Amino acid sequence: MAIPDGSIRRMRHALLATLVLCSASAFLSPVALAKGDGQAIGGPEKGRPVAGDPGISSMVVMDRPDFRVLRDWAEPNAVRRMHNHADATYHVFTLLTGQLVLTIEGQAPVDVKPGDVVELKGGVMHTFKNTGTVTATIVEVFGKAPKPGLASGETPGRP
Repeated sequence: MAIPDGSIRRMRHALLATLVLCSASAFLSPVALAKGDGQAIGGPEKGRPVAGDPGISSMVVMDRPDFRVLRDWAEPNAVRRMHNHADATYHVFTLLTGQLVLTIEGQAPVDVKPGDVVELKGGVMHTFKNTGTVTATIVEVFGKAPKPGLASGETPGRP
């Protein structure tokens, strides 16, 4: 049975996302967490505030033709308004620190704890709220549709 190119690409991206997230988790120092600061991987001062969402900030970690990685921060009680990532073909949402309630359009809200990984359909509407007492740190990985004229898996400027 042949596996469609799109499935192989999604599997590669999921593997890459797992590697990125495992690498990020290496920064979660037990010593820093034991001190109670809850932020061992850098704080929201590295990100830009998200317009219209007080207490939410974000930064682009990596932006490639076929995927994008964001690091987001949500201060205690901050809410990211209902939104979507219209260009995403898939969306992997991972919580590194803090505690959130994530609501995906048409589904019941779910509690998300550090280390939880949630797969969302690309482009789906969603919102989250920090229900914890420390700033939540989130890593999101988004798949992108191939640009017209590129072969599957081809990156502009790379053979």
